[in-house]
Amino acid sequence: MNNDPKRPSDCPDAFLEARDPVDRSALSGDGVESALDEIGAEISGRSRQSSPRRTRWLSISKPRAALVIGFATIGIGAAVAGGSQLSAHTGHFKPTVQEIAQVAKTNPEKAKMMQAEVGGGGPGEDLKLWAPDFREVALQYSSDIPFPKAYEQWREVVSAEAARPETDVLETSGAIRGLTAMSAFCAWVLDWRYADMTGNSEVAAEDAKVISEAPEWKAVKDEDPHPDPNALEASNGWGTNSLFGWMLPFRDAVLSGDNAQVTHLLVTEEHGGRCQDYDMDFRNYMAARRPRTNLEIEKLYARYLAGRTS
Repeated sequence: MNNDPKRPSDCPDAFLEARDPVDRSALSGDGVESALDEIGAEISGRSRQSSPRRTRWLSISKPRAALVIGFATIGIGAAVAGGSQLSAHTGHFKPTVQEIAQVAKTNPEKAKMMQAEVGGGGPGEDLKLWAPDFREVALQYSSDIPFPKAYEQWREVVSAEAARPETDVLETSGAIRGLTAMSAFCAWVLDWRYADMTGNSEVAAEDAKVISEAPEWKAVKDEDPHPDPNALEASNGWGTNSLFGWMLPFRDAVLSGDNAQVTHLLVTEEHGGRCQDYDMDFRNYMAARRPRTNLEIEKLYARYLAGRTS
């Protein structure tokens, strides 16, 4: 896009460093090692439960304690068994929507439990966030999610910040794809907003088409089959909660050409809109100014958006 309003920026470091709550010294000793071997054998073929992701971007920079506690021994066991030949791939996949639907025909309660597992950590393959090739694997999994040309680097930021080389934590490919889809959607909204404000109707039309299709992206539907702006918080894909419902008010405002409403949604985060979290350039801008409250963040984002169009 010509006259790119974005300031050049390097990929930001994670805002928060995750801390493993498990003291490694507590996991030493012959008895513990033997127990770990038995536990590893028992759970290696089972699906792993993840706790719901928070609604803010910082959730990826600070893994949930439940995940860390639940998977610390799994990761350590894998490291011992695999040595330096670690790969992010585990070969273990969470159930798909189709598999759950099939089970629901004969065992609705079991299907609900399966769906709760998917909603907790997303569908797809469990990935080792600490593996040396995690970023490469994450980028492969998210390669089908489109970004505007000027924002393509944001894809790499998501995978870089998801990596947790200092912990033994698992995350699903579906969750990584979902985070990437959120970042991509916000990039398209920002691209449309600038194109519309500067009278670049051709780019604005192209952006609007992508935005209109975004709620149907596979990365979105896999985690949130029925996006609903009135059902916030983490999605379980089964009940009334919605992880991606916030996209729909943005889509509707873009399709109606309402630039003022798009700006309003960006600043106020009505319906749980997450673009302040996934605007990678704003996060650099915000880190240098350290706002302390949500209201301060809103005001800062409004000034930031105004500066993007000058």
